[in-house]
Amino acid sequence: MSTDPVLWVNGRLAPASEARVDPRDRGFTLGDGLFETMRVVAGTVPWLRQHLARLQIGVAAIDLTIPWTGTELGQAVVQTVDANGLRDGAVRLTVSRGVPTQRGLLPESEPTPSLVIHAQPFSGYPAALYARGMRVITSGVVRNEHSPLAQVKTLSALDNVLARHEAATRGADEAIMRNSTGCLACASAANLFLVIGEMLVTPSAASGVILGTARQRVLSQLAPQFGLAVAERTVIPDELTAANEAFLTSSLLGVMPLTMVDGHSVGEGVPGPLTMAFGTAMVESWSNQPAGLSRERAGV
Repeated sequence: MSTDPVLWVNGRLAPASEARVDPRDRGFTLGDGLFETMRVVAGTVPWLRQHLARLQIGVAAIDLTIPWTGTELGQAVVQTVDANGLRDGAVRLTVSRGVPTQRGLLPESEPTPSLVIHAQPFSGYPAALYARGMRVITSGVVRNEHSPLAQVKTLSALDNVLARHEAATRGADEAIMRNSTGCLACASAANLFLVIGEMLVTPSAASGVILGTARQRVLSQLAPQFGLAVAERTVIPDELTAANEAFLTSSLLGVMPLTMVDGHSVGEGVPGPLTMAFGTAMVESWSNQPAGLSRERAGV
């Protein structure tokens, strides 16, 4: 594989050293755009359709018309993965409102969006981290569940950046963010799940969470597979430390045990049996997709 990654930039593949985006682009100057982060497993892109469907929801939320169809975006993702010779990796798709003809906040009626796809090697997080589980803090950065962008993966992610920075400065792996009511929402870059008795509980969409693709996989497939009832509802902070088990989910994490919050153990302070079972099932779901869904060769 070339040491110079290949990027997809506005319709063509180019080495990173030659790839260019205009510095006047609103994605850079205003954070006016969206992104999706996807996993590459054994040369395939799990849940590509779901990622692109969520992107379309975000496009509608920010009133942006993009010139690429879902099929074209899917093909561009796969071509970028192939151009980099990746078997295992991470893909970042970024779309912005592009370069404006005049300054100011007001979007133009007919923008020319920019599209960048970046794929890089990624073989997963350390096995030791899954074995001990993540240690998190409750962040002082508040997530605004009333924002029209609360469920949209926008380029303006500074709240999440600050929450993750707070976690790092306090010696933690991640940060759990509360919303304006003080209830739990999500981690800086993952969704949150609690095992309470025979129930799987996760903060509801109204709590201000991104509706993650891994989150949806847990709710729609894995929880029924393990016979667990599911509740999407308001979750108060005390429920986290009182839970039997807890875990985080994202496309890159899969299922990550959460074993300590603010210095207090969750459950027994070690990854719980259901969490470990969910993690194994998630990995298997990456590898056992029908070929037409994983490669998207026939279109998205």
